[in-house]
Amino acid sequence: MITILTVAQTLFYFSVSFAIIALGIMLGMVVYHLIKVAKSLEKISENVGQISDDLQESVEQSLQTLSSLPIFSMFFRKKETKVRRKKRKV
Repeated sequence: MITILTVAQTLFYFSVSFAIIALGIMLGMVVYHLIKVAKSLEKISENVGQISDDLQESVEQSLQTLSSLPIFSMFFRKKETKVRRKKRKV
């Protein structure tokens, strides 16, 4: 004979099994999205590194262009002569 206790126990096991399966599926989805986010962050960091390298080259080129102008070349020369004088004193 089937008692109410057996039916309740069977229903409990089915519901717990369903909950565990549902949580496993949700956990898999979370891990999948975390991997996608990590990949996009990696791409972003690569882009930032490339942009910083390009910016550094642009700044160096701008400084070379400014140092070739007569007005700014005077300032750059003064800094170089001050450094040379300090080295001579030592």
